[in-house]
Amino acid sequence: MKESALIEIFLHAGIFLVLSALIIPLLKSFKVPVSLGYLLAGIAFGPYALGAFATTIPNVELFNLGDAEHVKILAELGIVLLLFVIGLELTPLRLWQMRSLVFGLGGAQVILTAIVVSFIAYAWGNNLNVSILLGLGFALSSTAIVTQWLHEQKLFVSHVGRTSFSILLFQDLAIIPILLFLTILSTDMGDSVTSYVTLSLGKMFATILAIYFLGKVALKPVFLFANKYGGSEVFMALCLLVIVVSASIASLAGLSMALGAFIAGLLLADTEYRHEISSLIVPFKSMLLGIFFLSFGMGIDLNYIVEKPVWIFLSVIGLMCLKACIIFLLCKLWKQSTAVSTESAILLSQAGEFGLLVVGSALTSGIMEQDVGQFMLITVGITMMIAPIIAPLARKAGKYIESKIQSDDYNSHTPEFEILKNHIIILGYGRIGRITGERLCHEGYKIIGFDRNIDTVNKARNNSTPVYYGDARRAATLKAAQIDKALCVILALDGTQSGAPIVDIIRTQNLNIPIIVRAHDKSLTEKLKRFDNIEIVLEDRLIADMLSETVLHRYNLVEVDEKETEAA
Repeated sequence: MKESALIEIFLHAGIFLVLSALIIPLLKSFKVPVSLGYLLAGIAFGPYALGAFATTIPNVELFNLGDAEHVKILAELGIVLLLFVIGLELTPLRLWQMRSLVFGLGGAQVILTAIVVSFIAYAWGNNLNVSILLGLGFALSSTAIVTQWLHEQKLFVSHVGRTSFSILLFQDLAIIPILLFLTILSTDMGDSVTSYVTLSLGKMFATILAIYFLGKVALKPVFLFANKYGGSEVFMALCLLVIVVSASIASLAGLSMALGAFIAGLLLADTEYRHEISSLIVPFKSMLLGIFFLSFGMGIDLNYIVEKPVWIFLSVIGLMCLKACIIFLLCKLWKQSTAVSTESAILLSQAGEFGLLVVGSALTSGIMEQDVGQFMLITVGITMMIAPIIAPLARKAGKYIESKIQSDDYNSHTPEFEILKNHIIILGYGRIGRITGERLCHEGYKIIGFDRNIDTVNKARNNSTPVYYGDARRAATLKAAQIDKALCVILALDGTQSGAPIVDIIRTQNLNIPIIVRAHDKSLTEKLKRFDNIEIVLEDRLIADMLSETVLHRYNLVEVDEKETEAA
């Protein structure tokens, strides 16, 4: 490699590290999402902003990212790791628990939005292939921006979080056939389109089966061996090796590397190493995905905004309004409340990173003309820039509608409940109940909570969490919780409240339902011995075990360090 090229790579790497270490945290302090920060940085350091002054201002080219190919390569790796993490999150159990919302509501949203947008694009003079690609790309929202907002606001436990996340899950699944369709369009198929598509689908299924069965046979024993005899660096190397091998197999078969990485994630999703792998890969994914947004920001020509400001403004508003209307109507069709439908519709109204990927790939392969591609890239980018601004507005709109509809519920204590099935009842929604509910919702379960503290209830309902005022000792509360159709009951009351009488009342309503009880000490265990199908979690024993394990682990590490020092 020539020394000048090496210096250029180091300069670009330095710029990216400065962005990651200094500028992005600064933007985050102003509540600007990381993905949006990288997109703005790409525009600023790209050839159409800072790069435009390279010939007139001395030394500006040192800070200009230009059109570096290695940046685009790292951007592709970011997408590969993103699909791997998505696969890692999509456990079969989670998909099954959320199947109605994911495949029903999410599928309807993608299909209907894609059809409407494709029709509009075709009516404006685009050819059929470009129109379909635009419809499919614009039907997808920003997983990075929306999930970050849901995490920050602790909304995964709420109906809004569950509904929005379900739609995003299907959108993430939809990117696989969209990328396959893009590959088919960008390849010369000759005279026989049918035979080429059949061959491509055959290769895809054969590759998926090969990766799946190879992974099922080899992954568990290899990870077990690495975990037993290797350190953290061995485990990380093995994780990266799985991604590289799966992506390479898919690429050799003529498919997208992202598809291979996605399958690898699915294989590891049901293993006991899922959370450890996620903790190792997510930082790499976040950085490389940042480069993905950076690279697309570099490709946005600011001259188009100056030349066509009205059309861009109308396209942005039109796209977001169209998506919001479709999502709102579909949410209502799936029997979501008006507050949830409104908030989810506003929250998911933007286009996302996969829209950028589809348009960028179509530009690179020559399917889409440069003028059309630039216009669409800017449209997608601006909707993503608006997304963090409208997310708080969506929250306020949801709260306002919720307060209007439920304004008299807390006074009468007789709220209207949705029809539930296979849900989990949480009695006592204080600190422990809330954390438990958030975790269960993140794993795809429906919950309903009850608490006697009206402030606790109000706080939960302000986050659109299905928590209601109710006394767990009353049979009417258990009936309202639809205990006859629930999966289990979690008794998360604090130590000052007696659990035995409540368990007795639960058993009069449902003899067989599993009950998990939070117990302050062993005294409650004795009182609950007479009940069947009950599990007790002792707070003092659990905390004592964790504290002692931490001390012993630390002591062992110190002992090992001292031995190593003496040996040296």
